[in-house]
Amino acid sequence: MREAVLVVDIGTESVRAALVDSNGEILAIQGKELTFFSPRPGWAEQDPEEWLSSAFECIRNVRERASSIPVLALGVSAQMHAVVPVDREGKLLMPRVPIWCDKRSSEICLRIRETLSPKEQIERTANLLIPNWLAPKMRWIREHLPEVYAQTSRFLTAKDYLNFRLTGAQYIDFSEASGSFLFSWKKRTWDSDLLNFFEIEREKLPPIIPSSSVVGGLREEVAAALALPPGLPVVCGAGDMLCLLLGGGMVEKGRSCDVTGTAADVSVYLAEPLLSPRLMNLHHAVDGWISFGILDSGGGSMKWLRDALYRWDDKLFSYAEIDEEALRTPPGAEGLLFFPYLLGERLFGSPWARGVFLGVLPHHHRGHFARAVMEGVCFDLKMSLEEIERLSGKTLERMYAIGGGAKSDLWCQIKADIYGKEVITLQETEGGIMGAAMLAFSGVTGEEVSSIGERWLHEKKHYIPSPENALVYRKQYTLFREFHDLLQPLFERYRREVS
Repeated sequence: MREAVLVVDIGTESVRAALVDSNGEILAIQGKELTFFSPRPGWAEQDPEEWLSSAFECIRNVRERASSIPVLALGVSAQMHAVVPVDREGKLLMPRVPIWCDKRSSEICLRIRETLSPKEQIERTANLLIPNWLAPKMRWIREHLPEVYAQTSRFLTAKDYLNFRLTGAQYIDFSEASGSFLFSWKKRTWDSDLLNFFEIEREKLPPIIPSSSVVGGLREEVAAALALPPGLPVVCGAGDMLCLLLGGGMVEKGRSCDVTGTAADVSVYLAEPLLSPRLMNLHHAVDGWISFGILDSGGGSMKWLRDALYRWDDKLFSYAEIDEEALRTPPGAEGLLFFPYLLGERLFGSPWARGVFLGVLPHHHRGHFARAVMEGVCFDLKMSLEEIERLSGKTLERMYAIGGGAKSDLWCQIKADIYGKEVITLQETEGGIMGAAMLAFSGVTGEEVSSIGERWLHEKKHYIPSPENALVYRKQYTLFREFHDLLQPLFERYRREVS
């Protein structure tokens, strides 16, 4: 008899639920858009109760469409680095919580960096301190919302908050713990010295477990609301980035991947992290580490472009239509450069960086701007790719491309031309759903995630770098890097005088 797992994926733009069978086939999928709040510059918030209600609605819809398929387990993937405080009764203490791209703790990070050297930061956590991590967000709550901090029994992430509401159990997996700046990468546990440094009590953090662990059974009242059996195993799951990478083929060490969702990143899967102030590192959803460079507004830059320039009366152009215009524009967008920092930078520049178009001329039209946005995202990620290759001592020959950006033939070819590497897309584009499903199946059957991943991985299309285009992009990339560095002090000045 055909068996399947239910998967919930909480993104930034939407919540989705899917039913995935043991062959990696998605039998039914349903999504619902989420509300994003930015009440002040640098703030990024969402409502955890909206995550929950949307997830439940999507699960019910999926079950109605495939009610005859037995469900073995429920697995979760979710956006990383959200801080969700709950009290001893499990009550949510903030109506809206800071999510992954929230930068309100930037000043706290600056203050702490004065006493904790970059070398010690990286040696302890495999990362530099940035506002995206959990610790500075918790510290911000302690300083600015002391009554909330005092009432907090546990700080949960988005994934772990959903698991708690499903089962009543409070855990965190290694992928999310490694993104806290409170996790010792060598000891694979909470770092007591860093907890003391941030003045965060250890009991406010959940126990750390593997991503494929069963956290508990579905609570009776939740099961009744979802038309699922009570006690159904709920598998912990992992942060959405790591689930996406699992679904994108990162089940064998040495592989590399380009992900273009709301954020965008380039990464490699290794046994240990690459220690560099230019890279970030997260524990994978399986054994090992993902070293990567990331851009907070990758696909988000394309969404902004679409909303700003490709809306006519009530019509919103499709991304395919935008590709058509960009395709009629020569590689290099005739000198137009885009710096894709709508949400600031993490490691190569200032968190107060902003989006910039450079070199606008009278003949430039929408297609130039569209192509420049695609190219600018790739130029930024190429800086990280070069750092990965320098530190690992290996030249990456091929990369998997996943996420929404991988649906664009044009963007995939631009990636191949700018990176100078073969880029490969996959038959199944729902990488996050597939990764969470792998973990869920592994959690209840005992089969290794890597084995499941290899069975489910099917390549779709290969993009080979064009020597002619690559020559244009090498010149553009040199300019991009030079102007990128020149802009950094200006962004700092802009923050002081305008923000």
